Amino acid sequence: MSFVKRNTVLSARPGRPLAQAAPGPEKQQLAPGIRPSPLDGRPTTSTGTSSLDQLLAGHGGLPLGTCLLVEEQGTTDFSGILLRYYAAEGLVQGHQVHLVGYPPEWRHQLPAVAAPDNKAKAAQPAPAPEEKMKIAWRYEALGNTATSGAAARGDANQGTFCHSFDLTKRLSPSACKGALHPTPSTCPPMLDQPRHASASPFKAIIKHLQTKLSSSPTTDSHRIVIPGLLLPTLYSPECAHPSEVLQFLHGLRALLRRHPAQLTAIITLPTFLFPRTSGLVRWMELLCDGVIELIPLPANPGAPPPSSGSGSGSEKSDQAQGLLRVHTLPVYHEKGGGGAGASSFRETLSFSLSASRGLVIKPYSLPPMEGEGDGEKNEKSGAMAAAAERQVRISRVAGRYLVFDIDDVVYIRRHHGICAVLTGTMPQNPTQNLFLGLPVELHAEEAKLLVDKGVGYIGDELTDHLSQLSSMDESTRKAYLQHLRQQRRNAQQVFEEARAKVQAKHQGKRKAAIAKAKPAAPTSSSEASAVTESDSLFAPPSPSDKEKPTQPPNLPSITPTTSYPLFPTPPSPVTTTMEIPPSSSSYPLYKYLNSRGYYTTPGLRFGGDYSVYPGDPFRYHAHYLANSYGWDEEVAMLDLVTSGRLGTAVKKGFLFGAEQPPPPSPVVDAGEGEGEGEGEVRVFCIEWAGM
Repeated sequence: MSFVKRNTVLSARPGRPLAQAAPGPEKQQLAPGIRPSPLDGRPTTSTGTSSLDQLLAGHGGLPLGTCLLVEEQGTTDFSGILLRYYAAEGLVQGHQVHLVGYPPEWRHQLPAVAAPDNKAKAAQPAPAPEEKMKIAWRYEALGNTATSGAAARGDANQGTFCHSFDLTKRLSPSACKGALHPTPSTCPPMLDQPRHASASPFKAIIKHLQTKLSSSPTTDSHRIVIPGLLLPTLYSPECAHPSEVLQFLHGLRALLRRHPAQLTAIITLPTFLFPRTSGLVRWMELLCDGVIELIPLPANPGAPPPSSGSGSGSEKSDQAQGLLRVHTLPVYHEKGGGGAGASSFRETLSFSLSASRGLVIKPYSLPPMEGEGDGEKNEKSGAMAAAAERQVRISRVAGRYLVFDIDDVVYIRRHHGICAVLTGTMPQNPTQNLFLGLPVELHAEEAKLLVDKGVGYIGDELTDHLSQLSSMDESTRKAYLQHLRQQRRNAQQVFEEARAKVQAKHQGKRKAAIAKAKPAAPTSSSEASAVTESDSLFAPPSPSDKEKPTQPPNLPSITPTTSYPLFPTPPSPVTTTMEIPPSSSSYPLYKYLNSRGYYTTPGLRFGGDYSVYPGDPFRYHAHYLANSYGWDEEVAMLDLVTSGRLGTAVKKGFLFGAEQPPPPSPVVDAGEGEGEGEGEVRVFCIEWAGM
């Protein structure tokens, strides 16, 4: 055990030199345009689009040794612009770019590097050297939009990781540090040229790429650009065969795995020719490490093109030009990797293209519609005006209040919270107690409420019917009587057909029973004559029987039904308005609940006056059982206990209330009585506990 101080350096033994510190491994210098992934340290490169780099599963770029498939719907070329950014970024960084399918002149379509914005730099003060914050590369680009600018600029020692490009200008040869290598042509022969069996162009492309990669230094970075794979103008129909294109993707995947620190690839595929529902495209997606899909939105023909200026032009350029779907992202290890925990790529994404900012990917959100609030106000005011002009006709028949018009039924239910009860039936319908229809019957409280609100009136159907019959002219009366006779004939015909079917059924059963009891073969003439006589019982009637007139059956009369009113509606509701229904003792409570937005139905099955719903009974269960009492009426304890326990048993509260009589108003004239007004309604709710 040693008692030497810990902060004291132990001296070496006499005659023994100090051990030299072993030199550590030198830090490997990354190539231009390459930096480690903030997730697992794998080398990544930029796609030339900063927002796409942040989307690629948190790696901050496209990891080396991976392939990205970009699918696009429609006839636009947003995926082609994405490829041009990818190729231009590689040439500016000094990478070797291999172009598949297009001639070398394709390089003249690449965008130029955008000039730095000096105004923005001048407006932003430069931080002092001692105030500059240094952060680890692991936190440099974790998908945060706030650090996207720093992630695009990269480290000062490594240079710019992602450049900004200007679509209005072309890339000059002086800015290119890398080289563009076109692959063997894949163009199909012309129609006038003879077509002969030749080797697949995909095999020549794979062999060409393999030769270039094996002959180049290991420090070089390579990019493979494949625009418009299987496009008919670039590839022959034989190339679209699964044995050809899938073998090509297998060979490309083998090259990516053989050179995991040098090679990346981006492929575009037109899905309007090869939809994702086909098995070929599904296999192609499985052979790629990442799959995204561009869905352009329909363009507005009258809208001006987006500009890169400020003001309204920049606002228009921010408008989404399409949607972006992420189907697959590069994932490297068993923990998920690739930002599997992040949910940014799971949202609905959109993209917009501008000349200076390039392709910008961001979450999609619908802009507010112009005049949306005004339209809602106008619609609401129009509905209120139409509702104010509507008058519901309440027909009084034998002391019952009925509503026959379906529009009136919908109106009072939707705007006034009155459900009513369906009471209509069909004549001779055996299921009339199960399926009821129009008309609906209103209780006296409901009819009085509609009249008090001024949205309904009561008409006496007996008086109106007699007045209409007496005011008919001769032609209308004859047409009405003829209509009744035709209805009777139709009903008689239906009954006769039903009776004939029943008789035929019984005769068939009787013949079957006689044939079953009949012996196999008659042995005597007496039996044969008996059989003949029995058969004659079911023989068709003789002509004399047919000539006898048959008496029509005594059928009950049926009230005719039509889909249109037989008589026009009275022109003015004032002439048919009757006295207001008498006010019942429960009307104040019903009116109070209706004014609070509650729906009510008869509560007899629960032992109360009403079942109270917070909304339409089609959507809600009842919350209360309601009973009405007088203000000075004594409530028996037995009623409170039974109603409270019953309401709690059916998961409802017991509500009871009464109206306080209004105070007497002073007499104005000696000949007038006391004025009457509406009193205050007070309600209480009881819920039984401890059951």
